[in-house]
Amino acid sequence: MSPAWFQDKKVTVMGLGLHGGGLGVAKWLRRRGAIVTVTDLKDRFALTKPIEELERGFLQDRQTLGKGKVHRVRYVLGRHDPADFVSADLVIQNPGVPREHPYLALAAMSGAAVDTDIGLFFKLCPSAIAGVTGTKGKTTSTSLLVEMCRKRDPRTVVAGNIRVSPLDELDALVKLERRAPPVVLELSSWQLEGLERHGVSPRLAVITNVMEDHLNRYCGMDDYARAKELIVAFQSAGDIAVLNADDARVRDIGTRAKAKVVWFGRQPYGDGDACFLRDNKIVVRQRGSERVVAAVADIRVPGEHNVMNVLAAVAAGASLGVPDAALRSVIRAFKGVAGRLETVAVKGGVRYVNDTAATAPDASVAALRALGGRSKNVILISGGNDKELHFEDWAAEVKLAAKKVILFDGTATPKMEAAFRIAGVRAAVSRVSSMPEAVRLAAKAAKKGDIVLLSPGCASFGLFVNEFDRGDQFVAEVKKNSAAKKTKTAKMAR
Repeated sequence: MSPAWFQDKKVTVMGLGLHGGGLGVAKWLRRRGAIVTVTDLKDRFALTKPIEELERGFLQDRQTLGKGKVHRVRYVLGRHDPADFVSADLVIQNPGVPREHPYLALAAMSGAAVDTDIGLFFKLCPSAIAGVTGTKGKTTSTSLLVEMCRKRDPRTVVAGNIRVSPLDELDALVKLERRAPPVVLELSSWQLEGLERHGVSPRLAVITNVMEDHLNRYCGMDDYARAKELIVAFQSAGDIAVLNADDARVRDIGTRAKAKVVWFGRQPYGDGDACFLRDNKIVVRQRGSERVVAAVADIRVPGEHNVMNVLAAVAAGASLGVPDAALRSVIRAFKGVAGRLETVAVKGGVRYVNDTAATAPDASVAALRALGGRSKNVILISGGNDKELHFEDWAAEVKLAAKKVILFDGTATPKMEAAFRIAGVRAAVSRVSSMPEAVRLAAKAAKKGDIVLLSPGCASFGLFVNEFDRGDQFVAEVKKNSAAKKTKTAKMAR
């Protein structure tokens, strides 16, 4: 398959979505001359922004590529039409669409190829690809690794689950062929499933951890871990697998890896290449020789989990030949990623922290340990929709760290409250149905030295478009609340 193959082919994009994946592949397919049908269970109103972006690009594509080469996208919204799957030459599965969806089976039975944007990218991209996955830490580790790689090649491309479609850069990479820069992809378990049908894995693969998550989509932890393992499953002996030695499930994956394994963790593991801690220093071992790359004190992002993210990135960067000085400079300059323990304001001695990306209990536990510990100075905003996860350990951490808990209404919220009763949580607990209400209650309860922490531990379905919208609303309400206080203070001064 080449980019020219798509001209006048009927392609159904199943799931336009709101994260950019469906939008990116639809735009690329149109530029390649495909006859694209976008179908989504959301209605046109919910998809206004991505549809407007698609339509804005149509006239530009037609002018650039020629009238006969570009077709206007057709939309089937609020439903799926079986005819769009039966008659298609190719169906593109959005990562949010389950692999078992009956319409995907219908397409396959009708002779259509079924693929994903990541699958297309792997087939057509001439670059060396590094991939990062894991339940948590993959965005931070990806961001660090990209900056490290850019010290060697400033053209390094980043895309994938990081809200950037890899197909946005594909045409430029194809034109460069052997001179194409390296690519670093953040890959979710759902995106990795799209690689299985092609039997491909990245040349360098990183697994940050495998923790409990998405059990509403997978048949237990073994099934979920198997999806994560796909990132190394098709590697060869000349490839590199960077694996977390402190995670039992990842160690198990390492026993089956065909690639060279580079371990990272708090302690030395194995006798091969590795990255680990010794005397509060970050040590890299390669070809039997050890050297100090940086100090733990050089890490600016808080939390033990972020130390592990740095170790993962250093292990990968060193394996790719990034010089130690470049690794160290990136560690020292890195301030974190938006929505992940992001301090958005400090008002009246109260710190407001956006950790909206904590969509599972284990991630929220990491945030509470990083910020609260046993100080009971955290006002926690949490709750949302259930992914069939467990909240007992999370509740025990809340008991130690939080003075007040504000829970969004959602299917997980009763489970959280039940876990509080079992753990003996004594913090005051309130339920809210909106972000303005949550921030208002938190600000009212907060005193100098406190931390207002948005760390939901749940999915965002219902009250918010997605976790990014949830974080954006938190930031907006914090700023609005601060502005209102300033206005009130000014009026009183008069």
